[in-house]
Amino acid sequence: MKYTNVLKISLLAVALASFAACDLLKPKRTYSSTADCGGPDDGRFTIGANGIRLMYGFPIPASTSHFVIKVNDKYASNYGGLGGNVQHICTTKKMKVVGKKKFSEMEFEFEGIKLLQRLIPVDNNLAEVDSTGAARYYRIEYEFTNKTLVNNTVGLLLLIDNMIADNDAPKLDADGKRVTVETKFEGAQIPKQVFLYRTEGDLSDHTAEILTQQAEATKPDELAIGRWPYFHRVVWDYTPSGSGYTDAAVLMRWNPREITPLQKVKYATYYGMARKTDKSKKLLTNESVNISAVFSEKKSPALLTDTVYFDNADTELSPKFKKALDRLLQGKNPQNVVGAIVEGHTDAVGGDDANVDYSRNRAKAVLTYLGKKGIAANKVVPKGYGETYADQSAIAQKKGKAKDRKAVIIIYYQER
Repeated sequence: MKYTNVLKISLLAVALASFAACDLLKPKRTYSSTADCGGPDDGRFTIGANGIRLMYGFPIPASTSHFVIKVNDKYASNYGGLGGNVQHICTTKKMKVVGKKKFSEMEFEFEGIKLLQRLIPVDNNLAEVDSTGAARYYRIEYEFTNKTLVNNTVGLLLLIDNMIADNDAPKLDADGKRVTVETKFEGAQIPKQVFLYRTEGDLSDHTAEILTQQAEATKPDELAIGRWPYFHRVVWDYTPSGSGYTDAAVLMRWNPREITPLQKVKYATYYGMARKTDKSKKLLTNESVNISAVFSEKKSPALLTDTVYFDNADTELSPKFKKALDRLLQGKNPQNVVGAIVEGHTDAVGGDDANVDYSRNRAKAVLTYLGKKGIAANKVVPKGYGETYADQSAIAQKKGKAKDRKAVIIIYYQER
């Protein structure tokens, strides 16, 4: 063997040893079950500003928003409910401090790819702020690093479950145009700005905002506006129905791209509270906004749960079920309630829009009664599912089912 070949082999051995020292030779273990997914936290989050929820759940430590990553032909998610061929991945929540700036950073591993999820607070001009400063948006950021010796393709899908204050069915604008039916945008059609209204078209009321192409945002390849009950089950490919949506959600997808060993790729978007205007559409310049995030927790506060039922076409809480809620809360200090979710439902009789209204009004009836028991309204998340989960058999669509006319109550209670 020639000395040059010996030298080449020696150099290769040194290089491989260096890769091994950096944990680059093989993927780390991946996880397939909720019980064993790699850490105590899954990184799902909900967002509010000035105490007003901008995503479902806030301020409760539970979230129905999540990401899905695609590495080559394999999928992983920080949501454990997708099942099938989707690995459930978890991590340990960390707060990172850089100078005066403080933000959350969570590290995931899948198929030799390291993923960092960051929520970085920024101001009106999308500049990062220090931990004591007011912030209007979060830059929601995902950074992939290829820790293997081969090229890999990586892509990202991000679901945001929209809810503005008490409205879980906000209407949305895409670059100033109202979107009333489930719609997918691609390529040049991707909107730069999406408004999510508490009161349709009214920027003087609470409004959330998505920015997809400004500053450090990375333009997604696809953006869809539509139904959370459908979108939250999407793994990768999806086809919007073109029908009207109520329980609103936004999907953004960055299609897979190839990255070489040690290469990084970053995807990001901005989400926060839109600038308010008065009734004449004049910008309110002195408005101060403090955005905050709450992350889902495995070790959540104790849950108090119950279900109340309603008569046909009724949204009034009956004395019987008021007493049931009295028993549920007996001996409980309302100040110790972290938050509550009230999910309204209907049977399959009637039209979709009317049933959504019925379900929301049933949820609000419970919210009102919880208020009389001392639980603040801003701690209660009312959600109206309409007939989404009702029996859809021919008989049930004609006669209805009493068990579908209900509101499910979940109260997060923390003894102090």
